[in-house]
Amino acid sequence: MAAGPDGTVIGWAHAAEQRFLGSAPCCELLGLVVNREWRRHGVGRALVAAMEEWARARGLTRMSVRSNVARGESHPFYEGIGYARAKTQHVYRKPLPPSGAGRPTPP
Repeated sequence: MAAGPDGTVIGWAHAAEQRFLGSAPCCELLGLVVNREWRRHGVGRALVAAMEEWARARGLTRMSVRSNVARGESHPFYEGIGYARAKTQHVYRKPLPPSGAGRPTPP
């Protein structure tokens, strides 16, 4: 978290170590929020730098972040701090009914 001069929270970041089959462990930046009035003052950069340092301390050698195509204002930010677009993808979702619901019953 980042606090302003009066101690109020002005931003936060959330990252986690991710392990996937077929690739080395990495650190994924899962959330980054900076209050609108504090944007472009280095708060986001500082929060990401703190997450990168946390990842290095864990022995991780790669960072990853996902940014929705609709969040166009965030793309130049990440590119400006050294992140490069690795891929574009579609996300598919399917709601699951509760276990046992909607299953056919035998005759």
